[in-house]
Amino acid sequence: MFPLTRRQFGGLAGAAAATTLLPHQRARAEEVLRFSHIANEDNTWHLGALEFARLVEEKTNGEVVCEVYPNSSLGTERETLEGIPLGLADLTITSDSMAQWAPSILAMSHCFLFRDSDHVLRFMESELADQIKQEVISQARLRPIGYFLRGPRYLTSKRPINTIDDVQGFKLRVPNVPMFIDDWSAIGANPTPMAFAEVFGAMQQGVIDGQENPFALIDSAKFYEVQDYVNLTAHVRQAIYVVIGDDRLQAMRPEHQDAVMEAAAEMQAYERDLFWAKETELEEVLKGHGMEFIETELGPFVEAVQNVIPEKHPELVEAVEAIQAM
Repeated sequence: MFPLTRRQFGGLAGAAAATTLLPHQRARAEEVLRFSHIANEDNTWHLGALEFARLVEEKTNGEVVCEVYPNSSLGTERETLEGIPLGLADLTITSDSMAQWAPSILAMSHCFLFRDSDHVLRFMESELADQIKQEVISQARLRPIGYFLRGPRYLTSKRPINTIDDVQGFKLRVPNVPMFIDDWSAIGANPTPMAFAEVFGAMQQGVIDGQENPFALIDSAKFYEVQDYVNLTAHVRQAIYVVIGDDRLQAMRPEHQDAVMEAAAEMQAYERDLFWAKETELEEVLKGHGMEFIETELGPFVEAVQNVIPEKHPELVEAVEAIQAM
């Protein structure tokens, strides 16, 4: 990975933000926040980010405005995270990529840890989740100000994955996150870390065999154009944080900080409603695009990852057991 320089980042920002704010909005603003994320304009994350921008401007009478950059237009998720402390961006949507600063967050990505969405929500409102947030703030200087619930992650492919035998040696794009790599290696696949923006082309060119993501990203990234099957693995259920640079937030006037936090809480509720409405539609949408849904035999997958935590991540044993007990 090659971190963006300030000049490179600024050039991308100028191009991406050309239609984001009107000139008079920028002219009267005391603060301009830049909100970067990897999803496209149809994704509920982007719609939530736009609502946050609207609310911040409204609550501050235009003294704080927010430009929203979808489609990794300011760089990959990791590049954006590294750019926030440098003042190259201010907010993003992230989770596992913060593990380099807050290792405990990796527990959230362990395959088959969460039973359902209610289990995820119980965890996100728990004392353990609060501890993880404090670790993120202190170690990464990033402050979680809200979170979005994600749909389960499903494996997509050009051939059906009926059993664990079908995934042996399967070249699978995963995020550059140790837990994903370790879990899928234990299952027998060939996990290949890759930035999200590169995944479509890699599948199109046969560099990788498939990827794994929730319905929403499978649809909005148009993976149905290069993949034929959705294998119903539901192997990871999680939420994803909206974060702001803590130093950036603390440098704002107190009333502006309050407006940002209030807008974030309202954004979270707004996006949650959109998420539930869209999640119920997406299976039919993907079927309409020609994707076939496969009921994968999951027992052997679950068994295969049982030793990943004690053998590869013993520091997470206590956290994982606490989550399982919730």
